[in-house]
Amino acid sequence: MQRKRSVLQLYMQCLRSARRCPQWEQREMMKTYVKMKFYDEINTQDPDRVQALLADGREELERMNYYHSIYETKQRVKKTTAVAASVDTAKSDSKRPLDCSHCQATYPSDQANFCANCGIKRGLKSS
Repeated sequence: MQRKRSVLQLYMQCLRSARRCPQWEQREMMKTYVKMKFYDEINTQDPDRVQALLADGREELERMNYYHSIYETKQRVKKTTAVAASVDTAKSDSKRPLDCSHCQATYPSDQANFCANCGIKRGLKSS
């Protein structure tokens, strides 16, 4: 009974892992692969063979989860890089002058692109 429970738990873990595949085609392929591998051995009764298959299945599950973690890490890095780039863009906007270089009037806001006093376009601070 314990062996049956172990097999079913591994089967469910493999299907859960297959659902983590990013693309639909990959998910379906992995689910089909998992089902095929388990159904091919459904009538196996030899306890040693079952233990060997469980060990192989756990190893494959570990490998699948490892690849998922690499992909998810890559996605997090990509997202973090995109957020950092948008923050850098926002910081570069703060290099704009607070006063008009032509008439010395203060711009009404950080978003103002033209001087309300003389109409000259707001430029970047010279470094």
